[in-house]
Amino acid sequence: MALRAPLPSEQESVGALIQRIGTDVSRIVRAEIRLMQLRVTEAGRVVKQAGVGLGAAVLLAFAGFGALTAGIVLLVAALMPVWLAAFAVGGGFILIAAVILLIEVRSVARGVGEVLTPVELAPREEGPYGR
Repeated sequence: MALRAPLPSEQESVGALIQRIGTDVSRIVRAEIRLMQLRVTEAGRVVKQAGVGLGAAVLLAFAGFGALTAGIVLLVAALMPVWLAAFAVGGGFILIAAVILLIEVRSVARGVGEVLTPVELAPREEGPYGR
């Protein structure tokens, strides 16, 4: 859609020029809205494609983590029964997750507390004329 307006003639009245300006501004605004819609649509497509890739990466990471867990269980099973090795490895993972969770909860609580703490203003010094 081209945004070309006819050139003003010397005989056009001020009213006609103002009306044409209104029409031109309206066309420009509609074109800008359409352009923004196209940009948002394209951005959504890009995000969707990235989301599919991210989902595939997470799925493969879970599969890899499961394989590593099985390997660790089999390694520990050389020292104890397999069922006990599975519980030991699973318990170890839960213990590590709990420690990380506690650290992060404290970090978030501290950060939120700092953000929500009211800021005290420094007292104003009295000048020669008072406050």
